[in-house]
Amino acid sequence: MSNAFLRRLQTRANLQECDARIIEDLCHKTRKISSKNYLSRGGQGALSFSVLLSGWAARYQIVRNGGRQITQLLLPGDSFDFDPYSSEEAVDEIVTLCDCEIANISYAEIDRAIEVSPAIRSAMLSYGCMENAIFASWVVNIGRRDAYERMAHLICELHHRLAIDDAGAVDGEFQFPLTQEDLADVLGLTPVHINRKLQMLRENDVIRLRSKWMTVLNLPALKKIAGFNPAYLTSQNSVQERWAVNA
Repeated sequence: MSNAFLRRLQTRANLQECDARIIEDLCHKTRKISSKNYLSRGGQGALSFSVLLSGWAARYQIVRNGGRQITQLLLPGDSFDFDPYSSEEAVDEIVTLCDCEIANISYAEIDRAIEVSPAIRSAMLSYGCMENAIFASWVVNIGRRDAYERMAHLICELHHRLAIDDAGAVDGEFQFPLTQEDLADVLGLTPVHINRKLQMLRENDVIRLRSKWMTVLNLPALKKIAGFNPAYLTSQNSVQERWAVNA
């Protein structure tokens, strides 16, 4: 199964072969975008439901003093412009962190897919619940964990998100296109802090970071440092699913 968006939805609900064909058909319009290019700009309205089929991207906002806060990391299978009704104009920017391939799906096509397939509706609702859970976890991470714990928790989360749908975490190793400046903007730290905490994780033989590839050498130790519980990434909202199937 090569379609990352389909893999992601398969982890959220039990999709049948007919559902898989619908998702594959939705992703027929694709385009490749090189690193450090914008997928969305502030002030623009949502034009289509877009999904990342390969590569990484970051959603961020710029504050008045010019600082940047990354509010979401988009991995293969993730969507952006998820809700066209949340705001008429986007207040954030989305930029590619490496070479990416995206599929642009019209909202009308998504609406039709949800209408004909209760399983796809359930998967989409469950995926939305997971996005909310990740956002809440990031708030806790920045607000209540120290710098070392923040770094460990982020690496745990990225490793787990990639491993859930077999999108790139093999034997603890996965692509890691984030620079130290990117990490600083994710975790609310300075690049100097980031460098020190990465070095601590290396010296403790917990991770290896080399040529934009991260290897988790000791996952139990990393989880212990972070206090990481992956339940927020894997649990499905049964009430939402029940409503989706019975709608």
